[in-house]
Amino acid sequence: MSISVITYLQDAEFEDQVIEALISKGISEVRLEYRAIDVNGLVSFLDSLPRSDLRWILILDQTISSIEFKRAVGKHPNLITCNLDSDISMARREIESVVNRSLREFDNHEEPRRTVKTQPKLIVVTGTTGAPGVTTLTMNLGFEISQSKKVSMIDAHPERRDLAFLLGAKRSSEKVKLSESLSISSEYVQESELTQLVDAGPIPDLTKAFSDRRAKIRNYVDLLESAERIIFLMTPDNNHMFEMENLLASLDAGRLNARGTFLLNQMGNSSRERSIKKRFQARVGNYSSYCLPFDRDALDRAKGRYCALMDIAPRSRLRRAISEVANSVVE
Repeated sequence: MSISVITYLQDAEFEDQVIEALISKGISEVRLEYRAIDVNGLVSFLDSLPRSDLRWILILDQTISSIEFKRAVGKHPNLITCNLDSDISMARREIESVVNRSLREFDNHEEPRRTVKTQPKLIVVTGTTGAPGVTTLTMNLGFEISQSKKVSMIDAHPERRDLAFLLGAKRSSEKVKLSESLSISSEYVQESELTQLVDAGPIPDLTKAFSDRRAKIRNYVDLLESAERIIFLMTPDNNHMFEMENLLASLDAGRLNARGTFLLNQMGNSSRERSIKKRFQARVGNYSSYCLPFDRDALDRAKGRYCALMDIAPRSRLRRAISEVANSVVE
């Protein structure tokens, strides 16, 4: 197996140790393609790389948090990022362990990339790691869309199934009929005549997810690749901007064919939140975007009654905002 290496390491001796560790683990052709001196040079090199099936590994000794770097990395699904700490005197065994851990996320024999067919009327709702609201948003969008379309809400959250529970049913329920035009199911159906609205849970690291063979990640990526529309939810937090950047990079690069809708949730009026809102709107650009106001009272009343916002707080600002989103995604 051959691999091309990009490094951004401050210590030349440490860099030599890393290359030796790669060679000793059966990677017969290690080629040092680029030695970055600064972040700007690294970003420029990554941006200049053509998209291909070649295997690359980027080895760092520090965390880079710039949006430009995240975007550049997100363009290359075959790029493995390995962050090593050169400030500590790492033994050779430890270097090998870290490198192998990164390489194990990928098969040595890659399968040809599948051509995934976009599923009409498949809407996938996802959001930032640890941010609340994806399941609640999916439920309320389902009720809004069902006023004009037949909707099946799909609970595909990898960790917990809460859609049915939020409406008073058991978490273990495989299928729940809520009305003639609205139901809950545990999996989506290809080429369904219904509008399928999927709660996909939090977004994984998309810089690695497209080549990850674990079932949970593979199922998530299958949903993104099949979706006609992806709705991404984030709260006004600087850390969440990076995860949005990864999704935008995949959409911009054509890795995903869906239309994107981006939502800024729990939006208040502090100077910090207004600043993040400006950055959010500037980065989203031509993709559709909305801000959802923070309305704890309306949400608490809806959860207490096991119902949607339209049933308990139809005139609330949050309900009107979600209704606007629902109307836009089914036009």
